[in-house]
Amino acid sequence: MMRLHTIAKLVLASALLCASGIVPGTHLRAEPALDRVLSGVQVSHQKNCTALSIGFNFRVRYLNHFPALRGQELRIMLRPIDLAQASAEVLSRREAVRAPETKFAHIRAIDFEAGDAAGPFLSLQFDEPVNYEVSQGKDFQSIVVKLFGKNAPSSCPARFAAQGAIGSWSTTVTAAEPGGVSGVSVRKGHAANGTATNDQKQRAAALMDEGRGALKKGDLGKAIAKFSEILKLPETESSPEAQELLGLARQRGKQLAQAQAEYEDYLVRYPAGEGADRVRQRLAGVATASGGGQQTDLKTPKLARDKPDDGTQNWTVSGSAAQSYIRDDSFRTLRDPSLPVDPNEDLEKRETHQNEILSSLDAVATWRGNGVKSKLRFSGTEEHAFDSDEGELIGISALYLDTAVRDWNLEGVVGRQTRNTGGVLGRFDGGVFSYTGVQPIRINAVVGSPVQRRRDEPFLDDKLFYGLSVDIGSFSGFDATLFAIEQRDRSILDRQAIGAELRYLDSEKSAFATVDYDVHFQELNAAILTGSWKLAGDTLVHGTYDYRKSPYLSTWTALQGQTSHTLYDLLKEKTLAEVEDLAVDRTASFTSASIGFSRPLSATYQVSADATVTNFTGTPASGGIAATAGTGNEYFYSAQIIGNSVLASDDLLIAGLRFADLDTSNYYAIDLSARYPVMDSLKVSPHLLLGYRTGDATNLIEYSIMPSVLFNYYVQRDLSLELEVGARWTDLNENSVQETSTDLFFTIGYRYDFYADGSIPSPSRVAPYGAGGPK
Repeated sequence: MMRLHTIAKLVLASALLCASGIVPGTHLRAEPALDRVLSGVQVSHQKNCTALSIGFNFRVRYLNHFPALRGQELRIMLRPIDLAQASAEVLSRREAVRAPETKFAHIRAIDFEAGDAAGPFLSLQFDEPVNYEVSQGKDFQSIVVKLFGKNAPSSCPARFAAQGAIGSWSTTVTAAEPGGVSGVSVRKGHAANGTATNDQKQRAAALMDEGRGALKKGDLGKAIAKFSEILKLPETESSPEAQELLGLARQRGKQLAQAQAEYEDYLVRYPAGEGADRVRQRLAGVATASGGGQQTDLKTPKLARDKPDDGTQNWTVSGSAAQSYIRDDSFRTLRDPSLPVDPNEDLEKRETHQNEILSSLDAVATWRGNGVKSKLRFSGTEEHAFDSDEGELIGISALYLDTAVRDWNLEGVVGRQTRNTGGVLGRFDGGVFSYTGVQPIRINAVVGSPVQRRRDEPFLDDKLFYGLSVDIGSFSGFDATLFAIEQRDRSILDRQAIGAELRYLDSEKSAFATVDYDVHFQELNAAILTGSWKLAGDTLVHGTYDYRKSPYLSTWTALQGQTSHTLYDLLKEKTLAEVEDLAVDRTASFTSASIGFSRPLSATYQVSADATVTNFTGTPASGGIAATAGTGNEYFYSAQIIGNSVLASDDLLIAGLRFADLDTSNYYAIDLSARYPVMDSLKVSPHLLLGYRTGDATNLIEYSIMPSVLFNYYVQRDLSLELEVGARWTDLNENSVQETSTDLFFTIGYRYDFYADGSIPSPSRVAPYGAGGPK
């Protein structure tokens, strides 16, 4: 086993080093990096809309968004499901990804904000007010936004590849219906979930007879009504023909756009159906009649293709380059009446926490042709700290090559990447290899080494994991993942787990559940259930139960608090059984439960509230390490109201109240923020947080005031400037000791987005000399 482990590690390391150019022995450092939370944006261009899938490096749960239907700035509230990964990834208040070109709206910026007291949110800013829909991504690692521009929302069956991959040619449906909170593609007016009963099947057959008769007589209105009624029922044997004839009825009625939408949707749903060839011919006729002027690929559904695979090699390069200067200073005054006065003591202490220039690059290159699609992703930073002797801190968050081969139904992703499914816990160096055989089953094999910090070189801790997972679905809105995974530190078993994930989505409900069980330690590592439900009046309720080990149980956890730096050093002092007992002792349990809701009061205002209870068990004393106390139950409550276009067109005003009943203190806060458009290219975002904290055990009283203002200036399409200035004043009294502190922070920077594409004709398609080619 040891020999196989060593060979596997050497082979994988060689592949990683060749792909990334990382030389063994080079110390890669990273604080902070551009690619921490947002992993990228996928685009699906449709006839009636543009759909975006905004990906995250950990799983997230959609809570609500505002304004509800239309606005110039869209704010999407969300919560991380993977708490440990989220706390490791969120290293700054604000992040951004390049805003892609879209047909129906010009996006100025896509930002992730982590510093808001109400919780993290995603913000999209547009040139002008647009209509949109927002939904949970099907993989629970993305948010889907459909843009309709000035048009009213309509059917938009967007399709995207799986998170973190370019996907095979058969992609995953991740779009939602108008007003929905979930990610199943359901055509407008269709109730496509559930299993048809015998009565519904008989009704569909009767409606088909009536619809065919009406179509034959030329009564197109009646035929459209009958076929549409069939498609509102759950899927039956009549559904494919009903959709084909619905498209034909609309085509004969000169409703060409609706006919084209039905034909395209048919080819997505039934690409190998009995009528697929007929539908392709009719779709070609509609495209010609509508004067689109573009050739239609009749063999591949429009929604499932990017560009025709005719031997031409298509490529794109896109990304963002950013640079910021960050400064953070604090001034502290401490007075303790119980101590004698020192006339030489400097009562006011000054400290510089951050004084640096941060340069970031996030880039993606894709190319496609001859049945092969590939994507190369790089994200990293250089940090120049003026007050540090560490020199330049260089870090790589992502560097991987993703390739899919259509004819083989294979896909492989090799390099530094992030994965939060199939038992993998975040960022790692390694490979994921997937095979899609009989639909709807996808088999995934993974091998790699976990990455604790972005500065780490591959296999820094001699850890190697390998595992298998199977993705199954979707069935009536359900899909699932089963996995088994094992991790070793050379020959020592570190983690051995099995588990499952279950996801459900429809137009009103979403749910995610996962279980991770360590079969070696015979301990439950995680059991999570989260979901949301849209009720009448657009009221959305959501809830979560979360139990997990903190950190996840592994033999490596035994090193906490020890002088040994490796398990092999620790095994010189203790037996393996003693080391595993230490690992169990050093692993605490964290439990939380929450419930909340949001509801629009009008087109201008929305209200939301939530309550959460948490419990942290602490750890016992063992191995020379003192015990850590648990917290008991701690309670958190919040409520907020948000308004749009209150003082000016397309402004945002937010007021929130927070209360925390903690183990040793109580905390109260008032949170006020706004985003005000001074002019079309300049927006100002003031923020004020007022806090008050008390503690009975130590007579604690603390007051805090935190004002800040953020300026965003959009110079042109691809260039934006940012300036933020803020302060925090705190006055703390505890057991007669008085501490007054002032923090001042300042950030100024720019971001430049770039994009290029092109094509290289296949050699077989280039005209030879003497046959119309160059002379």
